[in-house]
Amino acid sequence: MKSHPLLIIGAIFAASFAGRIIGVADAALSRPETETSKPTTQDTKTEHSAKPEAAAPAHKAETNKAEHPAEKAQTHAKKPLTSRNAAQTDALLAAIRERSEALDARTVRVEDRIRILEIIEKRVEERITELQKNKDALSSLVAFADEAAEQDIALLSKMYEQMKPKKAGEIFNKMDPTFAAGFLTEMNSESAALVLTNMSTDKAYETSMIIASRNAAVHRK
Repeated sequence: MKSHPLLIIGAIFAASFAGRIIGVADAALSRPETETSKPTTQDTKTEHSAKPEAAAPAHKAETNKAEHPAEKAQTHAKKPLTSRNAAQTDALLAAIRERSEALDARTVRVEDRIRILEIIEKRVEERITELQKNKDALSSLVAFADEAAEQDIALLSKMYEQMKPKKAGEIFNKMDPTFAAGFLTEMNSESAALVLTNMSTDKAYETSMIIASRNAAVHRK
């Protein structure tokens, strides 16, 4: 069997093309390994430039700490002030509590006094009411006594009118002139004149003067 010339040429060409593709593939596979293993000049520069920037914040922080000692002193100085303020606040609260307790105690004392005064006032009112009742009873008793006395005087006056003037005069001589004047004023004028005639001169005079002064007082009114 004879080979066709075109087939032979196509096979040679295909083999050559395949060899080239394999070489390019090998070169492509080997190139990334060399690039990653050897850093470029640009990457080296980037790393050197990044290191100072990373170290700069730490140095700056140290500089800030060293450049502001006043802030440290001020921070330390604030602690005693805060403690003193707390102590002053506690003292103020204690004073307020003490004042409040004193006011509460004073309020209790005032309330106790008010209750005592209310009890005393109630007792005084009860006593006044009782005294008023006693006064009314006494007034009624006095009025009854006065009425009874007037009735007794009127009765005795009638009795003296019916007595003999000489006997009645002897009794009137032993009386107080005031009582004698009272009886004589209750008697009719004729009986009274007869009794005065039978009284002693001194007693008759004193009794007449009392009766005259009473009549003068009645006329002045």
